[in-house]
Order: sequence, then structure tokens, then C-alpha cells
Amino acid sequence: MISILAVLFTFSVVIFFHELGHFLVAKKFGVWVKTFSLGFGPELLGKTIKNTRYRLSLIPLGGYVKMAGEDPGEKREGVKSEFLSQSWGKRMLIVLAGPVMNFLLAITIFSLVFYIWGKPQIVKEPIIGEVVEGFSAQEAGIKEGDRIISIDGREVNDWEEVVEIVHPSKGKTLHINILRGNEEIEFLVASRIDPERDISLIGITAKVEMKKIGLLSSFFEGTKQTIMWIGFVLKSIGLMFSRIGRANISGPLGIGQMVAEVSKTGWENFLSLIALISLNIGLFNLFPIPILDGGQMVFYLWEGFTGKPLSEKKIRIAQMVGLSILMVIFVFAMQCDISRWRNGWGN
Repeated sequence: MISILAVLFTFSVVIFFHELGHFLVAKKFGVWVKTFSLGFGPELLGKTIKNTRYRLSLIPLGGYVKMAGEDPGEKREGVKSEFLSQSWGKRMLIVLAGPVMNFLLAITIFSLVFYIWGKPQIVKEPIIGEVVEGFSAQEAGIKEGDRIISIDGREVNDWEEVVEIVHPSKGKTLHINILRGNEEIEFLVASRIDPERDISLIGITAKVEMKKIGLLSSFFEGTKQTIMWIGFVLKSIGLMFSRIGRANISGPLGIGQMVAEVSKTGWENFLSLIALISLNIGLFNLFPIPILDGGQMVFYLWEGFTGKPLSEKKIRIAQMVGLSILMVIFVFAMQCDISRWRNGWGN
């Protein structure tokens, strides 16, 4: 039950702030927002305030802001309160506001996480923070908290020296001396070559401590974290049809499973995941696919450069093409989810 609530909470927060972006900028420009809905389908709860119907709908898989005069086929009076009566630039800003709000939400959450829990900082001493399952270090019996004294007879004083010895070891077996409590133990550990990075690994990571930082530094780190993840997502999209790319693609089932699992590990990880989902939603909506925010922005840019909007017929055709593209992406993501589910969700 808690997992289901976590999934609903995550999607509701991300969708709410996305639609809030559209809503606030539309109101700023005097556009009449008829409906602000969290979810699709029949209304469960609703209230009308100042000519806007705020509603909670049955299907919690999205949301929308319905503005007066936003449908090209809709009869309009040409007044300022109608969306399509606004200049192309203002319409673009209204559409852009949704993804921007998702990015701001991600920055805010990441900043909050850094401020409350601190910034991860690698301990310089050669103390093992994590032993990765399935790697040779675990198989040999090395444990978290062990301190590395030497590798192949070479004394080790900090973690950088561990990296300098292990990474170029080219898959050979290493003699690693460990201090566990007051006992010194020697292990034989076979390194494994990572073909993608052309380095050798044994499956250990450095110990990480959380360093408290101030509010301004937290905001800086939150912004940096958001930019870093945007770069990672774009790189994953570039690899979408490769084996590596498919491992990073998730549809609704995969995202729901991820949220359910992470929600059990504590607020820090749960909030960070919400931030990641928010920036993914923001980035995805900026893609120049008709029917998404990015596709609408392309229409308005065309209008700005040519001085006239696309015809209703061309917009309808483009939206059908956009819907087809989204269906292909959705099916592909679902296939990745099903494949992952058959393999035990991430095992």
C-alpha cells in the first residue's frame, strides 16, 4: 500500500508542477484558464474559483491545463483572454513554462537534499565503502569497512593509489592485504577488464561521507546535479537502441517499480528520484515532437519567422504524426520494462 501511495505521490507532484508552470504564465498574460486538472477522465473532486475549474480526475497518469481559445478549430472572438489571440512569443513562453517548472522542481529538490543530508565526499583513506555483488572482491571475502594496506606488495596510503594500481592491472590476480579490526588478512583477487572503459575492476568503491554545506552551496550543487543528469539522459537517448541504452530506458511500469523500491530506502533517495523523474519529464516534453510542448514551440517559431501560423489541417496532420511517434516510444519503453521484468527487475 505504501509503495502504491509513493508512486501516486511521485507522479502527482511532477505532473502538478509541470501544469502549474503553464497555468501561472498563462494567467500572467491574461489568458483564461478554464480547467486545471490533475489526472484524466471523470472528475473525482473539483471546485470552481474565479472562472477556473480545479479538479482531481480518475486516471492519475497525467494532467492538463485547458485554456480558452487554444484549439485551432475552436470558435474564437479574438480577445486577449484566448490563448491563440496572444502573440506567438507569449504562447511559446506559456508552453515552455511547463518543462522549465520541472527543471526548477528538480533543482529545488536536489538542493534540499544537499542542504538536509549534505554533500557526498569520498574519504581519502583507502577504506572500502561498498563491495559490489558478483565481483571478485566479494567472492574473495573482502567486506565493507576493510582498510587496504597494500596491493601486490605496494603500500597504499590513500584511495587514489588503489585506483592507480587496480585500473591498469589488465585482469591479473592481485595480492591485497587488508586490515580488518586489528587483524591483517591477505586476499587473492582477480581483476576484471571493463571493455567499455578499458580499465580493470575488482568491485570495490571508496568510503563516502556526507559533508554539511550551506544553503547557497546547496543550491549550487543542486543546479550542478540537475545539469549533470540532463547530460546523462541526453547521452542515454543517443544510445537508445543499443544494449546499454535499453538498460536505461523505462516506461510507466519500470518507473513505478523503481519508485516503489526506492521509497523503501529513505527520504533522501526517494526525493532524489522525484527530482530525476521531474527533469526527465521536462526534457522529454521539450523534444520537437508535435503534441508535446517542444512540438508546439516549433509551430510558434515557424509563425514568428514566416509571419503566419500553420494551417489547421497541417497542425492536425503533424499532431497525428506526433501521436504515432509517441506510441512507438511508449511501446519500445514497455518492451524494455517487460524484458526487465522477465529478468527480475534489475537483477
